[in-house]
Amino acid sequence: MIQDAFQDRVDTAILISADSDLVGPVVAVQKLFPNKRVVVACPPGRSSMNLCKVAAAHFKIGRASIAKSLFPETVLSASGFALQRPVSWA
Repeated sequence: MIQDAFQDRVDTAILISADSDLVGPVVAVQKLFPNKRVVVACPPGRSSMNLCKVAAAHFKIGRASIAKSLFPETVLSASGFALQRPVSWA
C-alpha cells in the first residue's frame, strides 16, 4: 500500500483487514499523501475500531457477498490438475 502510494499507482486503496497492526501504514499513507484515501473493508465477524478510526472510510463485508464470490468446488488448472475448494469455505 505504501509502495503503491509512493509510485502513484493508487488514488484510493481498499484494505481488506481487521488487523490493528496496519494502523501505522494507513496513517503514514494518509499523512504523506493527503490526496490519497485508504478505505478499510472488515471481513465478516472481525473489525478493529482503531483501524477503522484512522481510515478515510470503512465498511463491513457481509457473508452473503463472500458466498457469491466463492470459487466452484473444483477448478481445473491449465495442465488439467483438479484444485479443490476447502470444505470450510462453503
